[in-house]
Amino acid sequence: MEPEDVLALVRARPWAGAPWARELVDSFPGRLRAALTRWELRMVRAFTDGAELPVLEVHGRGIGPAVLKLGGHGTDHDQQVRVLRAADGRGYVRVLDHAEEIGATLLERLGAPLHATASAPEAEVDTLADLLPATWDLPSAVGEPHAPSQKARSLLALVDGALEAPADRHRPVLEAARRLAVALVEDPSPRQVVLHGDPHAGNALRRGAEHVLIDPDGFLGEPEYDAGVALRDHQQLLDDLERREPGAARRRHAALVVRTAQRLALDPDRITAWAHLERVTTGIHLRSLGWASEGESWLRTARLLLL
Repeated sequence: MEPEDVLALVRARPWAGAPWARELVDSFPGRLRAALTRWELRMVRAFTDGAELPVLEVHGRGIGPAVLKLGGHGTDHDQQVRVLRAADGRGYVRVLDHAEEIGATLLERLGAPLHATASAPEAEVDTLADLLPATWDLPSAVGEPHAPSQKARSLLALVDGALEAPADRHRPVLEAARRLAVALVEDPSPRQVVLHGDPHAGNALRRGAEHVLIDPDGFLGEPEYDAGVALRDHQQLLDDLERREPGAARRRHAALVVRTAQRLALDPDRITAWAHLERVTTGIHLRSLGWASEGESWLRTARLLLL
């Protein structure tokens, strides 16, 4: 694999032509070549899951197999590294080296993601729930400072932006999500820990017999937020359940919430609110990046559970 092959993958991203992405795309070849030269790396393959820049499996002199990650839009790459180094492999992927000047990091090579190996949604969310306490135990000084209501306010802003389009057929879902966001803004939790920020099954990879997390956001917030993110997925399962039996999707999701709340000793109502709000705002975000059908899928599933 050559740098030109990876650049072609970057340019194929739906967001690559957006004005905000111009500098990111234009600077990518130079940053990639600088990282390959710095660590004398050979690229093996690219992982294109996720919405950001491709992540690369690499080998090098005295290194390998490893993963090369370049920071991109929407990610505070240096903050990710701070969190990973503070964790030192406990519950998280290990950092092998970091080049701050080019926003590049070498990480240990892990195995398959949790969504590819979990036997059922219950097993998936149990694994994620068991990983979260270790991330919350990191010293608060490691976390990006956030006011208790800041995350809810940022998601509220996304919903309000989507509501500016009056013809959106998902308007009832957006309005329901707005009510949840306002309630979370007005009643922030006093408990603040270092959150992963996006603990879904694609961000939990196998290391031997265990799983560890990758790609932390590392901001301060309430633990119910992370638990809600862990429960926001399973669109296909929920859609299939609802087709077979109306109301089944809502019951299955509610059972997963109770299961997770009990496992982590958290408030199930706040987990539910965060899961619904994250499901809707993920759909909004994906549509804004050019993944229209994927965004619609998230919003359709949100309708099953919110209305």
